[in-house]
Amino acid sequence: MSNSINNLEKLTDQIYQEGIEKAEKQSQKMLQEAEAEKAVILNNAKAEAESILEEAQREAKRLQHSVESELNLKAKQFISDLKAKIEGLLSQKIIETTTKEALADVDFMQSAITDVLKHWKETNDLELILPKGLEDKLNGAFVRRIKELTPNMTITFESTLNGGFRIAKKADNYQISFSDDDFIEIFKSYLSEQTNKVLFKTSQ
Repeated sequence: MSNSINNLEKLTDQIYQEGIEKAEKQSQKMLQEAEAEKAVILNNAKAEAESILEEAQREAKRLQHSVESELNLKAKQFISDLKAKIEGLLSQKIIETTTKEALADVDFMQSAITDVLKHWKETNDLELILPKGLEDKLNGAFVRRIKELTPNMTITFESTLNGGFRIAKKADNYQISFSDDDFIEIFKSYLSEQTNKVLFKTSQ
């Protein structure tokens, strides 16, 4: 009886010990698996963080390049616009000053009107309209010279005309204008290119 009890106790102890060992092995395995899974998660998180950082750096470089390109483009546009504005202001000033001075000169006016009338096929019923402000200068020898060239022409002075002259065909109710504004527009297209070459020389 005593031997049976001893054997039972031994068997119980053996089963208990084996259970403990098995539980310890399972626990160790679970810990190892958890550690391995933890390492995988950490590695994945690190890789993702590095990828996000690299993408952020690439995006920052793209943004910097885009901003620099836009600034360079805007700077070039600004310089180009500034040159054009300066050129326009200088050209306009040169044209206006030169044209107004020329159209206030009696000899120039007489020469210009004479040249126009020489190429006019029909000189009857014409009216020459001159600036009221130049009446004192133009009345006299100037008017006589024009009358000699076209005896049937009527010459009038109008306050609405600031410079230059107009030639009207009264019967047909039309007129051709050679005012200071007309001359300025004619000269502007030519002088603009010349002024640009002088002021802003570029290498070819």
